Amino acid sequence: MEDLEGINKKKNLEIEVLTPLSIGAGAEKDWVRGVDFVLDNGKLYRLNLKKMVVNGVKVEELTTYFSQKDEDGLKSKLKSKLNAVSDFSMTFPVESDNDVKAFVKNQLNGKPVLVGSSLKGAIRSVLFQYFDGDSKDGKEVFGSSTVGDEFMRFIKISDAEFDSTELVNTKIFNLRKSDREWLGGWKQDTSTTRESFSNTGFNTLYESLMPKQKGCVSLMLSERTFQNFNIRLFYENKRSKLESQLRTERDPEKQQKIQKDINDVERLLNTVEQKENIIRIENLFAIINEHTEDYLRKERAFFEKYSTDKTDEIVKSINALLQQIPDDNSYCILKMSAGSGFHSITGDWQFDDYSINGLDTSKKVSRGLFYGDKSAKSRKIAVWDGNYSLMGFVKLRAISDEELRQLEVKRAEEQHRRELERQAELEAECLRKEKEEQERKQLQEQEDKYKVLVSEGDNLYVANSIEEALTKYQEAKSIFPKKFDLDKTIDELKQQVAAIQQSKEIEARKRQESEDRKKSNLIPLSEKIANAQKLPTLYGNVKQWMKQNGVDLLSDKDREALYSKIKDIVASMKDRERTAMKGLGKDLDMLVGSDTAQKWFNEIIN
Repeated sequence: MEDLEGINKKKNLEIEVLTPLSIGAGAEKDWVRGVDFVLDNGKLYRLNLKKMVVNGVKVEELTTYFSQKDEDGLKSKLKSKLNAVSDFSMTFPVESDNDVKAFVKNQLNGKPVLVGSSLKGAIRSVLFQYFDGDSKDGKEVFGSSTVGDEFMRFIKISDAEFDSTELVNTKIFNLRKSDREWLGGWKQDTSTTRESFSNTGFNTLYESLMPKQKGCVSLMLSERTFQNFNIRLFYENKRSKLESQLRTERDPEKQQKIQKDINDVERLLNTVEQKENIIRIENLFAIINEHTEDYLRKERAFFEKYSTDKTDEIVKSINALLQQIPDDNSYCILKMSAGSGFHSITGDWQFDDYSINGLDTSKKVSRGLFYGDKSAKSRKIAVWDGNYSLMGFVKLRAISDEELRQLEVKRAEEQHRRELERQAELEAECLRKEKEEQERKQLQEQEDKYKVLVSEGDNLYVANSIEEALTKYQEAKSIFPKKFDLDKTIDELKQQVAAIQQSKEIEARKRQESEDRKKSNLIPLSEKIANAQKLPTLYGNVKQWMKQNGVDLLSDKDREALYSKIKDIVASMKDRERTAMKGLGKDLDMLVGSDTAQKWFNEIIN
């Protein structure tokens, strides 16, 4: 820390975030789902109208979607351009229908900014209690800007820029009345507080700086201006003037007013020595640490007293913060910003502890309950990565110009690394989107092909082209194997095709047998009848041979072969069989005529 020439003393302060820290940009800047952002695959995409126009999106076509907060409609319209039309994307930690509480940004580069006035306001709240723990009026402690003695004008703090934010889920820890006893619980909706914790239900998402992030501010102490102002002499002169007015005033009401002003000046005079110490900063860290330690111990006692689901985790985080408060006050731990709560900022001077001791009948609330003297019965708890903690704790540490330079270099390197990671994530996201689009198109093509094949199968089925229909259905089934709507039809067709195939096989066998018969008859008659042992068999073979060969009349050669074979068969008969014969059979009459048959009988038998 170096003294600079001039009226100000500059201190470089490193700010390290200890628990999620959110500095609200104002309700009008909060992000509305379906208007300012959409969710896709667990990520929030912050939409940018200018980028929509640049990327060919007709914004007027989105008006209805915006007015109705139609998130699905917006996504369907933007499709694969979601990355291109968004400022950034970030992980959406848990479902919530509420608006996202946005962090204040640098309007030029969009970076999150820890506003110096927020840090100064948090310090002012600590000093408010330090100067006068009983006062409710800031002017009675710090003085008035209109008069010129407002103390905080001698302290100036610059803004600190950070690189990135994340979304943090918060839940409200709330006390509930049960049988005249206050019990701890978690707010689930406007009228319900439950013992068990749930990530969703009456939760709020904050865009936050996350633990371990670091930034820098300049703390300007106008020590010389403060000394030149000579605030002690200012108050003493003011008191003397008021006392002189009081001595000459005869109106009781005016006397009462002047006396009050004298009391106010006396109160301010009592703070002069403290302010002289603070403006030299030696005691500022010690004052902040003392205030933070007192606050954390009270909070720890509060959660231990109203213990319920997850309060052990909250106490654990409070203990971790207490352990970071240094004995030598070489740095300080400060509570600030969103989620700070009544006790942390405005009301802590009123209470020795944070227990709920009664109900204030001047302010009726729901279900006939009233708040009392100790009425801060709810806390906003940040929930992230399995942690449950109070919000907005930072570590302030004075650093040299060289440390500042090194920190800025490290921050630039970290910013470059984050930018490379961001670009890589964007490229990966684009590739993912392209892949999804390709898969979508492929799926659509498959579905179209599936429908065509099923339609063709249906037409073939109606036309009784069973085998062709089965082929179409099976081809469709191969596109979506896990789709079961065709299974019954395919099974039925398989049975029909099997029956058809069996019928075809029978017909084929018949044809083959016929062919075999034809082949067996494509030989001389003498060979065809060579093995016949009986006359009926012989005649049958002759008839078959004639039919297969298209012969109507036997040739002389064939007649000779037939005559010879009949003669051999008759010769092989027993005598009584031959004696009993009246002829060679009517079939022979048909083959060679009755006269020739009778002639052969006479010749062979006799």
